[in-house]
Amino acid sequence: MKILALDASPNGEKGNTALVLERFLDGAMRAGTSIERVGIYELNIEPCTSCHACWYRTPGFCVLKDDMEGLLDKLSAADCWVFSCPIHVGGMTEGLVRVMERTLPLLSPMFEVRDDDKTGHVTSPMNEGKTTVLISTSGYWEAEAFDSLVAQIADLSRSHSRRFAGALLRPHGLALRYMAANGYDVEDVLSAAEDAGEQLVKAGAFEERTLQEVQRPLMPREEFIELMNSAFLRRLGCQPGNTPGCA
Repeated sequence: MKILALDASPNGEKGNTALVLERFLDGAMRAGTSIERVGIYELNIEPCTSCHACWYRTPGFCVLKDDMEGLLDKLSAADCWVFSCPIHVGGMTEGLVRVMERTLPLLSPMFEVRDDDKTGHVTSPMNEGKTTVLISTSGYWEAEAFDSLVAQIADLSRSHSRRFAGALLRPHGLALRYMAANGYDVEDVLSAAEDAGEQLVKAGAFEERTLQEVQRPLMPREEFIELMNSAFLRRLGCQPGNTPGCA
């Protein structure tokens, strides 16, 4: 299996999502696979202009000459796309949106009816058996915060005729880095992410109990809110009348 991990966090390796991604890739590497990690925000990728030249004028090639040209080659060759993307407000980060819209050259303008009795664009027969995975963290306490992003990645997978293998989701991810740095025991969460990487390579799927371990509650919601709000107030400096929530 050849894995291409797209890090779509503006904070890159310093981000909360990177904690889970790194352990996932460690597990995949342990199982024996080829891995390439790409930081999307380190690349120059212009937004799609929706000119459709890649379909009609220069089939398979975008007229915009930037780093997406090389990334398309990597995407075509990879057996598994791993999207590492935090939840900021709603779904994908802006960087991942740009990348996904620029994957149009990998699709044909021709339509077909898929096995699920829904229409889609014709894709390369080489996509058969290939997969996608989502890794995400969110500042919100509830796992429901990921619903829109999971739906986006599942739809993207279907568009490219790839099987969506599943998602490693870490709600209240802001607490994960804090707890790891302050002596709290969160190793089971990170070890589960590592196990998931190994499971993907060996079985092509995740065990449900592993996914649940990755997203287990780290602390009660009320405690999380108190912890985060106090941290934000310390960073901002409490200014009565100016700082929201500061009496």
